[in-house]
Amino acid sequence: MTITLLLLDDNPDDRALARRELERHFDGCTIREVGDRAGFEREMQDGLRVDLIITDFQMRWITGLDILKQVRAYDAQLPVIMFTATGTQEIAVEAMKLGLDDYVIKSPRHYARLPLAVRTCLDRSEIRARAIRSETRLAGLLENIQLGVFRMTLDGRLQEGNRAFWTMLGGDPTAPDTLRHPLLDQVLARLPALQATLDTAELQAELGAIDDAGRFFVVKLVRVKVNGHEAVDGIVEDATSLRRASAEIHRLNAELEQRIAERTRQLQEANEALETFGFSVSHDLREPLRTIQGYAAALRQDLHAGDYRHLEKFVERINAIARRIDQMVSDLLEFARLSRAEVGSETLVLTDIVRDARVALQNEPVYRAAEVHVDIPEALRVRAHRPILVQALTNLLGNAVKFVRPHTHAAIHVVARAHGRQVRIEVQDNGIGLADEARARVFNVFERLHGEEEYPGTGIGLAIVKKGVERMNGCVGVDSAPGIGSTFWIELPSA
Repeated sequence: MTITLLLLDDNPDDRALARRELERHFDGCTIREVGDRAGFEREMQDGLRVDLIITDFQMRWITGLDILKQVRAYDAQLPVIMFTATGTQEIAVEAMKLGLDDYVIKSPRHYARLPLAVRTCLDRSEIRARAIRSETRLAGLLENIQLGVFRMTLDGRLQEGNRAFWTMLGGDPTAPDTLRHPLLDQVLARLPALQATLDTAELQAELGAIDDAGRFFVVKLVRVKVNGHEAVDGIVEDATSLRRASAEIHRLNAELEQRIAERTRQLQEANEALETFGFSVSHDLREPLRTIQGYAAALRQDLHAGDYRHLEKFVERINAIARRIDQMVSDLLEFARLSRAEVGSETLVLTDIVRDARVALQNEPVYRAAEVHVDIPEALRVRAHRPILVQALTNLLGNAVKFVRPHTHAAIHVVARAHGRQVRIEVQDNGIGLADEARARVFNVFERLHGEEEYPGTGIGLAIVKKGVERMNGCVGVDSAPGIGSTFWIELPSA
């Protein structure tokens, strides 16, 4: 390492002897010589850009003590060696108190010690500089980390803390022993557990409410020995956000598990419904086909026998059954479409929807013969899909006028009222009514409760109503009594 030395001495011979000795031990070193006040002032004005200063004590224009004072005022860490033949032990003691790094007697037999003193001072200066850099770096880290760091005595008197510590707990950093905080009370309770040096302890403290106003701290303690005195160092972590995040993850996991369980249950129900649907479809579609086969076989036999009396009747029955199958297939396609189609919603005036449903039934003789009363406020509106809601009300009105007792005039009441955020629409009839066990099955596909000849139909109409209303985030139901009549109702979100 190349070093630069400043040599202060008003005796040029002494400077020459000192330079000779130094250059023998420090190859390539730079030695700037100063013998008067002007030279020293120039060095001070230049910033004392040297690694070490060697000064005589007694010079014509200044003393070594004054040189030392000026240097220390400018740079407290710059090494200074006093090299003199006129100094005394008292002067040496005083100089050492002012921060002098070494004191070398200027005599022929002590010249050899000067390079050793320089080397020792430079090494000591480097060690001191490293220590200062490390201490500065550590202090910077402690002040800027998000962990609170503190030190207290064994009897619990707080001595110091970093910035994060005071930010967490408040208080006055200039008077640490005045801090009062519930967390410190819990820390004090753990101190007796630290029986020997390097013993550790940890605590978790939840302070305040469990909700957003509460705080959660994690504290780690260790017993240490500092300059011969026992103390306790602590680290405080404000884990409130981490704890809240953990709670949120736990809540989301629980919610996800619940949703998975709900979806699994829905899939199981859908599979069961699909199996039931498949069974119903195969049963109800095969039954008319078997009937057609029966009529076809009867026609073949009659033709072979030359008997044409039932020909026209059987053909008409086959046509009627074929029309029925066609209607069943159409209803099934409509049911399937409701299951997979995208269903949007809009604000609908309910009286307009009921009017459209009634128009759709105008060509039905049984409907034209019925007495229909509508009691719906003009301002009543719902959020629904218009074609599906019209279809649902058409099916309910069609059922209401169809399932009447023989020789009875159908009387229908369509009533709608708002109930909170829902609107309930009721179709009340004076029909044959339903038994309790039938009400639970009436909305199933192909769930026919009466014979084809008595009340014709495909058995899919009410299933279409239920599917359509559920796709519009609504629900359906029926209140009924045998022989009294039924009230089919729909509930939909109000607009």
